[in-house]
Amino acid sequence: MALAFSIPSAGQSIFVKAGGGLSSQWGVAGTVAAGKIALGYEYEFSQSLAIAPSIGFTTRGWQVADATTPDMLFDEAGNMLDADGNITQNPAEQAQRFQTDADGRPVAPLYSVMHRTYTTNYVQLDVPLNYYHRLGEHRYLVATAGVWGAVGVAGKRKTEGDGYACGGRKLKYTDSVFSLDGAHRFDAGVKVGIGYQFPSSLTLNAELEAGLIPTNSKGVCPEGMDPAVFVAHDAFAGRSGRTHAATITVAYKPNKSKWRPE
Repeated sequence: MALAFSIPSAGQSIFVKAGGGLSSQWGVAGTVAAGKIALGYEYEFSQSLAIAPSIGFTTRGWQVADATTPDMLFDEAGNMLDADGNITQNPAEQAQRFQTDADGRPVAPLYSVMHRTYTTNYVQLDVPLNYYHRLGEHRYLVATAGVWGAVGVAGKRKTEGDGYACGGRKLKYTDSVFSLDGAHRFDAGVKVGIGYQFPSSLTLNAELEAGLIPTNSKGVCPEGMDPAVFVAHDAFAGRSGRTHAATITVAYKPNKSKWRPE
């Protein structure tokens, strides 16, 4: 990896960074993959302290707890059906599908276990301070702390096992995250990290990022609606959340600013 230009000042350097890890939200069921690629500029205030803003592309997400949903009746055209098999426009009158015995008699109501995974992609600006502790010739321990802000550019919600859906959508379907009601495109938070800079001017970092802004507005359950039904229908499972991510990244500074004699 190289860049076809040089930096005139030893106290300034362009760097590239890439890596991956895991992300989720506080209080949810599961994690998804996280990734980052960025281009940055480091300015050294001294041999030990530098500011290193960067801009790049990040991806993160989360999984919510599975929800049990009744398997509802529809005809082949997607119309809701009541218990008598007649088309209805009233969701309260829609009937639930039943398991039947060999004679076609209903035995037990059918349910689905709905699983949802959210992935989001952002253009992200990081503004951290780096503290360098010299371990030896051209080798440094690097501590990082700072802030970040991000704007969502794409995202996907993947739903499996939705008993309220019709036809093939009962098995699987996807939606654009940022088109869902209540979605927020802007996110921001804080970050910390620890790293090791090798003599080759590669730095291996372990980073933690925590969002301070909810990713969405929390829905309100309508009066009289079963809370479990609301959670199954709500775009964000009846909750708002803040993201967090843990990543391992590698950064490279082509002009090797830390190689100068001390």
